[in-house]
Amino acid sequence: MTQSNRSRVNGACNVCVIALVVVLAALLYVFGAAMSGDTLQLTKSIRGAEIFDTRDLP
Repeated sequence: MTQSNRSRVNGACNVCVIALVVVLAALLYVFGAAMSGDTLQLTKSIRGAEIFDTRDLP
């Protein structure tokens, strides 16, 4: 059987939704790691990033 245009559009929408969920999950992971204080490892993995540790300042 041949696919109709509507089923192709539905398939494309499903792929876009899955890609959006993956991107949002990655962003949530990165921001969660940054907010939890695990920025040292996260910052080391980003080329050219600088670390400002202000926890020991008065």
